Amino acid sequence: MMLVLLFVLRNLAGISAGEIPATAMLSFSRSGDVILGGLYPIHGWVSGLPCSGLLSRSSLERTALHMYAIEQINARQDLLPNVTIGFDIRDSCFSETVAMWSALALASTAEVPQDDVEFKRITSPQRGKLLCIIGGTSSFTTIPASLAASLYRIPMISGYATSNELSVKSRFPYFARTVPADSLQATAIVDILLHFGWKYIGMYFQLNSYGIHGAQAVLDLVTKHDICVAFSVPVRPEAPESEMEEAVLNLETFPSAKVVVLITYSTVAGRILDLNAKREGSPNNIIFVGSDGTGGWARNTLNSLLRGSVFVNLNYQEIPGFPEYYSNTQLKEDPFNPWFQEYKDEWMQSKDCSNISNCMIPIDNNDSTMVDAIYAFAYALHDLLQDRCNNSISCRELTPFISGHELIPYLHNLSFQGLNNHIAFDSNGNPGGNYQVFGHRGEHGLVQIGSWVSSTEAPLRINSSAVELAWGTQSPPVSLCREVCQPGYVEVPLQQKCCYGCRQCPSNARVMGSECEPCPKERWPDVSFKECLIIVPTPPNWNDPVVIFILIMSCFGLILSGLAASGLIYHRNNSLIKAASRELSSINILGLTLAFLAPFPLLVPPTDVSCITSEMIVSLCITLTYAPTLLKVNRIFRIFEAAKKSKKCPRFIGSRSQVVIVLIVLVVVVFMSIIGTLIHPSRPAKLFFSPPTNYVEAYCAFGYGFLVSSTYNLVLILACCYYAFKARRVPSNFNESKFIAISVYSTLVFGMAAVPVYITAMYTLQKVATFCIAILLNSFLTLCCVYMPKLHAIILEKDVELCEWRVNTITMAEPATVASKPSPDMRRVINVRPASVVI
Repeated sequence: MMLVLLFVLRNLAGISAGEIPATAMLSFSRSGDVILGGLYPIHGWVSGLPCSGLLSRSSLERTALHMYAIEQINARQDLLPNVTIGFDIRDSCFSETVAMWSALALASTAEVPQDDVEFKRITSPQRGKLLCIIGGTSSFTTIPASLAASLYRIPMISGYATSNELSVKSRFPYFARTVPADSLQATAIVDILLHFGWKYIGMYFQLNSYGIHGAQAVLDLVTKHDICVAFSVPVRPEAPESEMEEAVLNLETFPSAKVVVLITYSTVAGRILDLNAKREGSPNNIIFVGSDGTGGWARNTLNSLLRGSVFVNLNYQEIPGFPEYYSNTQLKEDPFNPWFQEYKDEWMQSKDCSNISNCMIPIDNNDSTMVDAIYAFAYALHDLLQDRCNNSISCRELTPFISGHELIPYLHNLSFQGLNNHIAFDSNGNPGGNYQVFGHRGEHGLVQIGSWVSSTEAPLRINSSAVELAWGTQSPPVSLCREVCQPGYVEVPLQQKCCYGCRQCPSNARVMGSECEPCPKERWPDVSFKECLIIVPTPPNWNDPVVIFILIMSCFGLILSGLAASGLIYHRNNSLIKAASRELSSINILGLTLAFLAPFPLLVPPTDVSCITSEMIVSLCITLTYAPTLLKVNRIFRIFEAAKKSKKCPRFIGSRSQVVIVLIVLVVVVFMSIIGTLIHPSRPAKLFFSPPTNYVEAYCAFGYGFLVSSTYNLVLILACCYYAFKARRVPSNFNESKFIAISVYSTLVFGMAAVPVYITAMYTLQKVATFCIAILLNSFLTLCCVYMPKLHAIILEKDVELCEWRVNTITMAEPATVASKPSPDMRRVINVRPASVVI
């Protein structure tokens, strides 16, 4: 079954021995009781051909580090005592195909099939059984290599492969790693975006397992944190220039995406930066947030266009003693691996150096995660041998009988302090996450601005002073595709993806999230449009010209009423005053005085007291004005009407009886007003406008009691009109009836004009002013038509005294005598000027 699976895998990969480059068949090995394999990309690519590129200095360092770590372990007595670890290192050439083939070549040495001549040919002679493979250095080469090793149940531990795909144990049951998976790196990247408030981003990811799964992990997280990805573009490392330009064009298409996440390796990241710098009109203020695959590129790129960019990198630590060890190996005459002498010659030639001691090859990086992977194998094998030895036999003698798959349970249960951090694998063979966060200072390179450790309660820690050093300011750049909405505006989606504009809410609505919520009728939004505040009603303004005019007219009316009252009191014994019923006239002037006082409670800020007072004053002033007037005009009409029929004087025309009648009428009005106030009193009310505004006016809304009393007073006015009309044929010298008629007719006219205006008025001042002016005009007309002529006649016409006895005679005469034949004395009275005789 193993051979069948191997045959299928090889055919699917299109591999044959003739297609594998000769350089990939080289093996750097050393014998031991057990063998620890190594898989590193020592050669690169040229024109799509694997293993045809230049030698990789960093991978040559890894081979030296692989050997150095094993020598350190072999020298220890507390770890694998009396057991020697050997190694077998192969070249993966940055190729999936070559990596899988090399892994098969390594794994097959654990248990070589006797009939497989091809693998015998490429396998180096060695003593000991291969139990584990360290590698590879990237996810896209590690995936096929791990699948190949799994066929032989050989564990593979990587210090570099971070793809989430490798966490699927059903596919990779023999894989473990000492670097955090991309899911943790994605969490670190998203935490950085959230920390700086970057909510609108772009993303480039490499079209391989590392890029695809890393990008998917980021996309899964950003959707949970309301971060919008404007564009997500896959990029092939070998993509032609036109394809790369099309990818970089997204930076111009989405100019609001000031932050771009890179889930790529250094080559792709460099091409993106270079093309962006060359394109005219392309934004040069992009903040790149790079994954660990771009960390080395960022460290070696001193470009001003990278200023402010942030990069996540593994927390590598320096390996004690390795720099000296690496320098010593360079000085040896014999090359310590089959590739190093070639690279050393190229290095010396490029440096024009004849002796390596004068131009030592510097250390490119310290891959402490790889050392942790080697130590993880050693600790797991140590625990396995301790369980098997049981302190009875030599552990070394058990090594030929141990197979690689027996290490897996011990790897999963492993816990030790590595160079980076504490190593403890979960059930998927993944450790925790420990990253360094770097900020790029442009021409000055990287500076560490924080860290991200998954085992802490707050994984991300950012040093503000370091951020300022990297960016030149502590204020992070803004990466949002949305307008900053002023108070009273809500965000609305625009046509471009994840972009938002602003829409103004109605003036009477507050902003609730992304919605406009209308305020209740009596409320209005505050300045921030976050809360609805109660609208304070506005009463009539006493500084308004209309109000001032009404108040002046009221005061002037009060003065005239006072003068009229004073004149009546002073001339109370005058025959004209007596003939006009000074009692009824006094009540009438009291009603006029109340009418002139009525505007004051109507114009003050409405309260329950002021509204009830206004209702009572208006009702009483009309009653006190027109009840005496009705009795006066009724008396005139009845006197002249009775004179036509008999000489008998009409009943109830005396002063006392008429005052009693007026009081009865007044008591009825007071009673109705009190009952109406108790049942439905006048209350302060608010006048709202359409469309709604934050201006509400306050006024007194009269209740049903006022409506009842007004109806009652209307009956009085109509009765006055009736008798004034009936008394129109009274001789013209008896002109009080005509003045009364003018007064009551005008009242009806003013009422018919004022009521529609009051009902349809839009503003409180219009309502109140119309009401007040109607009352004032009617009161002035009554004063001018009824009382001013009397006072004028009393003061200016001296001949009135000559007629005093005739006035009394006419008043008490029989109606028939007055109406039929006037006596000589009567004719004398009638011949007096009309203004002088007033009944």
